[in-house]
Amino acid sequence: MAVNAILSLFCMTLVYAEDENRIQTLQNDVDTLRVMVQQLTTENKLYKTNMELMTEKMRQLVETKFDRELSGPKHQDKRLLITDQPPVSTSHHVAFYTQLTKTLHLATQQMVVFDHIELNHGNAYSSLDGECVCTVQGTYVLSWTITCSDNTAIETELVVNGIVKGHIFTDAGDHADYETNSGTAVLDLKVGDRIWIRVRHVYNGQIVGNGHGSSTFSGFLVNQQAI
Repeated sequence: MAVNAILSLFCMTLVYAEDENRIQTLQNDVDTLRVMVQQLTTENKLYKTNMELMTEKMRQLVETKFDRELSGPKHQDKRLLITDQPPVSTSHHVAFYTQLTKTLHLATQQMVVFDHIELNHGNAYSSLDGECVCTVQGTYVLSWTITCSDNTAIETELVVNGIVKGHIFTDAGDHADYETNSGTAVLDLKVGDRIWIRVRHVYNGQIVGNGHGSSTFSGFLVNQQAI
């Protein structure tokens, strides 16, 4: 009887150990699946954002072409930002102020498109592609503000014709609260120069936009120069 009891206890121990191993294996599988779901969710949000931008850009291009065909010569002097050589503006007053109204999940080297225009004297900025195109040669003040969410961080930079002219690091990585940082540059620009804000590096972060100045991009002409 004692031998049977020992054998029974030994078998129960083996079964218990085997169940523990199975539970641990299942837990590891669940953790792996959870990570995969999080990655797929992030990729889906990024894909959705890119698709929305592409759809809006195509819509704007079609509308612009349709308007030009209907209007004829009247619109020949209207600036189209996608052209290689924008005309010189007849206005000496150039100033723009834009805001981000939605949170963006962007990757490295992606452009930040500030979708809401508060001010756009001289028609320098396009919310279609996020670029400011210089139409009056001169000295400009350019500024941008970026807000990131809790426990995240993101680097952004001011770019002129593909060359970095400014850089800021918005860091909320060590605290559960939003963080905001701003950068400013004073630059001499020529007609046709293209200026935009892009992501340099993302530390598990996102750019927060609420339409009330949390993330902005602005600029204005200080002094016009002879061409």
